[in-house]
Amino acid sequence: MDANKKTETNLEVEILVAHQNNDGLKLAELYAEAAYNSSNSDKACFFMVNAYTIALENRHPDTLSFFQFLKKYDRES
Repeated sequence: MDANKKTETNLEVEILVAHQNNDGLKLAELYAEAAYNSSNSDKACFFMVNAYTIALENRHPDTLSFFQFLKKYDRES
């Protein structure tokens, strides 16, 4: 297993745990991390839409930067 795959697996586990714990702030950060680490722009935007939506619901301090990421990829106007 390469290091990148292990990181993805750990991130998936952390996301599942955050969902179970209803930890919206952590969940937004983890989805954003997945977006920033993705080499595929469509996949990155999928993760960032989740991060942004959850950030809005939880008043996350990085909400604006998540929005700007989506604007950069023409997913928001």
